[in-house]
Amino acid sequence: MTKRLFLSYASNDKQRARALESSLKALKLPVWRDEHSISPGTKWFDAIEDGIRDARGVVVLVTKASRRSEWVTYEYSLARGAGIPVIAILADDTAIPTPLRSFQAVKHGHPDGVAEKIKKAFADQSRAIGRARATSAPVLMAKFQEENGEPIRATKGKTPELCMEMWLEQVPKETKSVAFEIPDEGIRDNEWIAKRASARPTARERAFLCDDIQLYGDVEVWASGSGKGPGKWSGSWRLYEALMRYYRSRLYSRGIRAALEQIRKN
Repeated sequence: MTKRLFLSYASNDKQRARALESSLKALKLPVWRDEHSISPGTKWFDAIEDGIRDARGVVVLVTKASRRSEWVTYEYSLARGAGIPVIAILADDTAIPTPLRSFQAVKHGHPDGVAEKIKKAFADQSRAIGRARATSAPVLMAKFQEENGEPIRATKGKTPELCMEMWLEQVPKETKSVAFEIPDEGIRDNEWIAKRASARPTARERAFLCDDIQLYGDVEVWASGSGKGPGKWSGSWRLYEALMRYYRSRLYSRGIRAALEQIRKN
């Protein structure tokens, strides 16, 4: 299926968003826009996240209204964290938000002209990202297991063990299995092997997921991949850094903030 462009905008800018969508589609660029891309009964938050993670790129319509929108901020923050190309469309002489200044910006004008610039900009960004990913190494990601947005605790006490999940991103397709180790003798079951769940992972699938981790503080995590050619590799990461890679681009509760602080300090 052809990847779509995710259109991020404030509800007050709906007419502009519709006009830009029409011009993009005229250039045979499929568009994801909430008004017609979220099926009835679908959880809004999950649909937005899927739309962004599956997107070719995210187009942010920057206006005074969108600068005040928590949803628009969340959408482009998620795209940044996931490494998805972003282009800002500046309307009404609105200042570009600081997090978007590292991305290409286009001044709003006639929708057809803006669409042409978007098409060229994404083609350029896609080539650059493709070259970067060709030489990129696997990256460890981690998150707390949550219930109603709060971290699940495995033990009680002032510094409880926290339930969490770990997985890898940017793993070569040739990697068939990964051996993990936490080089700390005080941690039980500190070595394990994870196999690739699917030969064709989806955008939301977490490669080599380990979902039964219980830790109370920061640790080093070692991993080595097994496979042919580039499928064989090794790396090491800090748990706190892996957690922050996940939560940096998300809104989270005070409980998650406290859990992150606990991991950082211990």
